[in-house]
Amino acid sequence: MLISAQPLYSNAKDPEFGLVAQPSVFSTVSPLLPLLLQKVTAEHPQVQSQIQNLQAAGMDLKVTQQAYWPTPSISMERVQTQSPDPAYTGSPQVLSFRLQQPLWTGGRLTAQSDKAIATQAIEHARLIEIQQGLALKTLQAWMEVVMAQRQQQVLEKSETVQTQLLLKITRRAEQGLSPLNEVNYANLRLVQVRQDRFNALQQENQAWIRLSQWVPEAKSLDLKLIHPNIQMLTLDGLALKQALPHWETISLDNSPLIRRLEHVAQLQLAEVAEKRAALQPEVYVRAEHQRGNYTYANTPNTNRVFVGFSASTGAGFGLSYQLAALQNKHDGALQEIVAARRSVLEAVQSDFLNANARQSKAEMLLLNLESSQEIQAAWERQFINGKKTWIDVMNAARETSQAELAVIENEMAWLQSIGRLHIQAHGTPLAYAGSAP
Repeated sequence: MLISAQPLYSNAKDPEFGLVAQPSVFSTVSPLLPLLLQKVTAEHPQVQSQIQNLQAAGMDLKVTQQAYWPTPSISMERVQTQSPDPAYTGSPQVLSFRLQQPLWTGGRLTAQSDKAIATQAIEHARLIEIQQGLALKTLQAWMEVVMAQRQQQVLEKSETVQTQLLLKITRRAEQGLSPLNEVNYANLRLVQVRQDRFNALQQENQAWIRLSQWVPEAKSLDLKLIHPNIQMLTLDGLALKQALPHWETISLDNSPLIRRLEHVAQLQLAEVAEKRAALQPEVYVRAEHQRGNYTYANTPNTNRVFVGFSASTGAGFGLSYQLAALQNKHDGALQEIVAARRSVLEAVQSDFLNANARQSKAEMLLLNLESSQEIQAAWERQFINGKKTWIDVMNAARETSQAELAVIENEMAWLQSIGRLHIQAHGTPLAYAGSAP
């Protein structure tokens, strides 16, 4: 069971000591988180930069597709000689129009097209990878904000209880029923609670700073993190109903890191194919229209058609070494994929096990809180009857507050693990719909 974000203290039962009421067994889901995830994955500068890279990759793909079409070119040269030159006795200016079409390239054009397709896929996977990373960071910062706010709620109520206890022991001391050192001890406890509340406020401010790094307008959004009318989901509604292998499978299938590395391997295979094609002769046909002639004056315009081929091994036999290097890079990329799969599995397994551990721990923490509440009430009654010391009463009040803080810390860690699992397995669009906590 989980404790809600609603105040746990109530003075309705015991107006003198302000004992805590029984907590609700619901967990809250704020409507702000999906909005934050949507904003950070759409508006963050890293996302915008990567979108530009993706668009550039799309343009590169169109460039490779144009390579299948004839290549037009035009050249114009004008010559001037200082002495009679038999090679240039005709027209001083020659204008040539050319249109060259490759007939067979040994697979070079196909490899270039495959490279562009793989590059575009890499940029798309990198975009999703960036969005996933930003979503996970935003989720963590948001959880820190909510936890700090909920801690302040508990500490505020604890301060109220400590103030009431201080007033009571002060009255007893004035009546000569309690020593002055108990008043000092109660006052020290009150100061400690106020300091803890101040520390929780500072933690909230720091969490807001981190959250603002991802969504600058997060704090100014006209929504409340904790609201009495927001959607309430039972533990069964958020529980992990699927086994670990299910989460591992879908996380591996949807991992943008693995997808990117797989496309990198495909890109390297295309580069290998391109280098191998360079060993093959390239056959082409070229049509040419020439106006003017350097050697003969007043010649008519000339049309020509050329069929030829070209081949190159690079500098020396460097092309063979380039092929070997590319093959080594491809083998390394395959090992990177294996390492990435292990990394993804480790993250999913850690979040799954942590979520289950937190879920099983929640009931124990709730029972501990209920026990602390009962002990606090009993110790206060027994103190009045002289069976317990004032230190016992103060310790019971502190233990109750610590038990509530432990419940909050456990629930927020549980919710964060659940959210990480959903984002890694299903991506941020599911979080947009509010399916992830």
